[in-house]
Amino acid sequence: MATFIHTSDWHIGNAFSGFDPSTRQRLNRARLKAVELIFTYAQKKKIPLILCAGDAIDNGQLAPETFLLDLFAIFRRFPDIQLIMIAGNHDPLMANTVYGRVAPGTFPGNFRLLWAEEERVDIPGMNLAILAASTRRQNSNQNPLHWLKPGDIDHSRIAIGLGHGSIENESFGDPHFPIPANFARFVGLDYLALGDWHSYKKINERTYYCGTPEPLQFGDDGYALEVSIDRPGALPRVEPITGVSQYQWQQEAITVTDDSFPAFKEKLIPATEKEIKALSISGFLSAGNYRAYKQLLYTVQERYHAIHDRVGLAPNEQDLENIGDPAVQSMIRQLLSLKRSGQSLAPEVLDRVLTNKYLDLEGLIPISAADIIDAALVKLYQYLAGQDPARGEKP
Repeated sequence: MATFIHTSDWHIGNAFSGFDPSTRQRLNRARLKAVELIFTYAQKKKIPLILCAGDAIDNGQLAPETFLLDLFAIFRRFPDIQLIMIAGNHDPLMANTVYGRVAPGTFPGNFRLLWAEEERVDIPGMNLAILAASTRRQNSNQNPLHWLKPGDIDHSRIAIGLGHGSIENESFGDPHFPIPANFARFVGLDYLALGDWHSYKKINERTYYCGTPEPLQFGDDGYALEVSIDRPGALPRVEPITGVSQYQWQQEAITVTDDSFPAFKEKLIPATEKEIKALSISGFLSAGNYRAYKQLLYTVQERYHAIHDRVGLAPNEQDLENIGDPAVQSMIRQLLSLKRSGQSLAPEVLDRVLTNKYLDLEGLIPISAADIIDAALVKLYQYLAGQDPARGEKP
């Protein structure tokens, strides 16, 4: 039986644009910690081999050598664990690659970077054959393992493919380094370890993406994978390794109304030190709740990486009754009465709204008289209250 760990897409040195310098530094330290914990797991479980399917370094042509040296320091602490790595599309073996800017003598003895586009590596002690391909460019319309044919596989050993690219899928247009979904079965691989996608994905019983072990962005959901294969031809047993990632990235969409506003305030739980949170808030609030909502956002905004505010002002009848002089109040009452009646607006009014988009309504067609009246009342309220319509705040 052979057991190894499949990992990829560490992206050490990611820019994390949109974050402050201190947070960028913390997020990159977390990436190194995740790698260290993969090795710690392998040591604890006595797993002698780790395969990395590319993109260990982010932006490998511009990355400073220190990123790679930081990884080397981790590898050296686990001399009994062998690491075999290929390059991906973010760290391809092009001119000025970070892997070529570090003297070969500084490479740890337990680390092997596969430089060629066609590699066959035997690991006799495990009865394994690794068939791998490093990328030498950032994009290609060719399968990186295209050179593998069904007759190339020695079925007396467990055959492991190691590649970096995108499984051909009708849901995605023009995949880079395209790999057929049935490639492992077609050529006779026992397991195909892939990198590039940042989330864990079982393509079929012999083909897996492990994803990134530490999220890079919202939506990433990856692991390192523990893979065990009893003998050549046997199906692999694949288990995600939990407890490696350091940060949890949480994205939540909330709709707020006057009724739900009290409960909404309780949802604004601050992010912990190891959480990256983003909120998308939509809905409509009456004037008093809208002002309270804006004040609340101001006080909590530093707790979140991002807050996408799509909440609109919708003054209720009580708000409208308390604004304007008697003449304005008379007009407001007429508009409210017309809205309740369900009658159509005069053609000249509809014509003015639809041609000039005076009320800035989205999706103007189809549009009801009630929609137009509501929009007119909001504009009127904002004007009379002396508010900036774009911000809903006192100028």
